[in-house]
This record gives sequence, structure tokens and C-alpha cells, in this order.
Amino acid sequence: MASSEIQLPDKNASLDTKTSGDFFFKSQHQGPISEMPVLRRSLLFCEMTLASYLPLQDANSIAGKLGFTDGKVIRGGAIDVFWFQNEFDAVMVFRGKEIRELDQAIELQTLPSTMAETTGWVISDFKAMADGIWPAIEAELESNDRNLWFCGHSLGAAAATLCASRCVLSFIKSQPNELHTFGCPRVASRQYLKHVNLKHFRWVNYQDPVPQIPEMRSGFDHEGIEMCVDRFGRLANPRGVRRFFRRLMTRASELGNPNWMSISPHLAPSYVDAVFDIVRSEEAKSNSPWNTTSF
Repeated sequence: MASSEIQLPDKNASLDTKTSGDFFFKSQHQGPISEMPVLRRSLLFCEMTLASYLPLQDANSIAGKLGFTDGKVIRGGAIDVFWFQNEFDAVMVFRGKEIRELDQAIELQTLPSTMAETTGWVISDFKAMADGIWPAIEAELESNDRNLWFCGHSLGAAAATLCASRCVLSFIKSQPNELHTFGCPRVASRQYLKHVNLKHFRWVNYQDPVPQIPEMRSGFDHEGIEMCVDRFGRLANPRGVRRFFRRLMTRASELGNPNWMSISPHLAPSYVDAVFDIVRSEEAKSNSPWNTTSF
């Protein structure tokens, strides 16, 4: 898999110590996001989630280069939301705590759950993050008349999933066109996830441990269109029988108590690399279904 020049020097390097000059961003965003091919949208959102980890001045600079003319930060205690806008679109980028160590990911296994505000169960810590930021988001969205998009990486992806779901179920006229997440852990029970009709493109990098936490036997699950990058850097989008067998294999590996060796596949730059390589690969194919604006 080719490198896209976005690399961390070591596993302990935090993105909040870096600047926009340390990265080469590839999205070329002009016009409405809805007119971009699906994979190009994912690349744009993936780069925006990476930018959200950088210092605020650098995040704003990158947003400007990506085509956004206005923005603000919505503070929520455990999580922040960067709301970037232009004349066509409003994008809510959820920035959670940056997981940089394998031990931090494994700790997610022990998080307790609680009843959701509608139906089913959610991880208590993720619900608390959403509770802390949702009233401010709700107030901002009441006057939004642009196309609305949600995205997030890691713990930010978990909060984005819950808040996008709340937006769908709320009285707000502004509804999310799509949710794009990267390295999202399991957030809620299947009952909760099925209660919401939301188009969700859920990216999973090969050997990223976080999407496998907590284990399926906990009763928590994933929803949405799985965009899985395999060990060869190819896009695997299992459906039907293939999806069934993939879930069986995932369940078997989790019961086998896998020994995850690295947090590197989970890092935001790793996801940008993976999505960018997928974009280049699929755009080289004349018959790829991903080179369209809808899927």
C-alpha cells in the first residue's frame, strides 16, 4: 500500500503537538459535498477529523484550505465539536480524546452501559459525552439551512454516532445527510442502532483494535455500511452471506482473546493514508460503484 506522506514519527507523538505544515492534505473541496463521489467525501471527512486534533489555529487553517469559509468550536467538556461551514454545507467534526496507546484502547472493554434515552443500551461514557455536547449542538442546528454532515474518529466517532442519531430523532428540521466515522468502537445495542434511520459509512482499518471493543458478546454492535480496509489495502464491503460469515469470523477471533500488538492502525493519520489509497485505487477503475455520488 502506497504511503500518502502523512506519518507520525513514533507511536507516542501526539497530534496536538503538530501543525498544519506537518501534513499534506489531499482533498480538493469545491462546490456542494453532495456532488463529490462517496469515497472523496470520506477522504474529506477523514482529513477533517485529523485536523481537529491539531491546535485550533492550525485546524482553522486546514479547514480554509479544504473550502470552508466559516467555523466555530462548540465546547462540551469531554468532547469538542468543530462546526465548519460554507455557502453549501455544514460539517460537524467530533473531536474526542486521542487514543495513542494500546492500553487506552483495552480499557474501553471495561466501560459500563446504561439505558438509552429512547430504546436499548449505550456505553455510559459515550452517552455522557453526547449529553454534555448535545444541547449546544441542538441550539446551533435550529437555524441551520445548509446540508448537514457528521463525522468523527475514535471516541469522537462514538459521540458523533450518538449525536447524529439524536438529530434524526429530534424536532430539528436540519437532518444529517450522512455520518462518516473512522475507527469507531461499538457504541450501543442493536436495538438502539436499529431505531434510527441514518446513512452511516463506518471505516475500519485492518487490525485496528478499537472497532472490536467492547466484544460482540457484550450485546453491543455496529451499524451502517462497513468500509473495511483489508491487510492488502483493498476495500472490503461485505454484504449478504459475506457479511454474515465476516461477523462469525469476528466473533470467533474475539472469543479467542486476540493479542493486539499495536495501536498504530487506529491512529488518525493511518486512516487518512488508508482512505486515500482506496480513493486512488477505486478511481483507477472504470466500473467502480464508489465513483458515484450515492451508494
